[in-house]
Amino acid sequence: MAMILGGILSLQAEITPEDIRQLQTRFQQAEESEERLRARIQKLEAANAELRSQIGEVRSVAASAGKEAVTQEQLKKVLDQLRELDRRRQDDNEKVVQQIKRLADLPTAPPPNFDEPKTKGRKPAGDSGAGAGGAGSTTKAETKGEPKGEARTEAPKPSLPADYEFYEHVVRENQSLSQIINEYNKGYGLKVRMKHVLEANPKLRPERPTVVTGQKIRIPVVK
Repeated sequence: MAMILGGILSLQAEITPEDIRQLQTRFQQAEESEERLRARIQKLEAANAELRSQIGEVRSVAASAGKEAVTQEQLKKVLDQLRELDRRRQDDNEKVVQQIKRLADLPTAPPPNFDEPKTKGRKPAGDSGAGAGGAGSTTKAETKGEPKGEARTEAPKPSLPADYEFYEHVVRENQSLSQIINEYNKGYGLKVRMKHVLEANPKLRPERPTVVTGQKIRIPVVK
């Protein structure tokens, strides 16, 4: 007994007040950790109860719906269709963005200057020896080699005046002659028609008036 009491007294002598403070701190931390664990367990139990309640409601609805209930396979099929639609939408958006970028990169010709039109000299039809009758009259040189009784084809009357004003347009990519004419008519209040452009540009074929990128054509000022 004396030995046990001596051991206890020696152990008490070795414990310092600092050791006691550390033990108290650790004990307090252990209590706080236990409280946090208890609170977390309570939250998990509440969430578990909520899930059980929701599962019960789903089962009740499925049981009441009978054959009309949606299966997992049907739901998966609908989700796959939605994903495919979303993928197509993204592809369409990318195509639109690429098309806009290509259009932005196209070279644009400067707009025509309405205040500085150019002029082109052209002889009137009466100055070519046609006489007082104008374009409808014929000379002896014109009728000399024609067979008798055969109808003569009259040359089309010019639709532009002798000296007309015009714009010099540089054809842009994918631009047709009709689009160019509409552009000038709407932008500058003109009344240009295809026959005017063909007359101002003799190199264009009337049966197929096509233009190419970079080509210069004349747009007459017709009001």
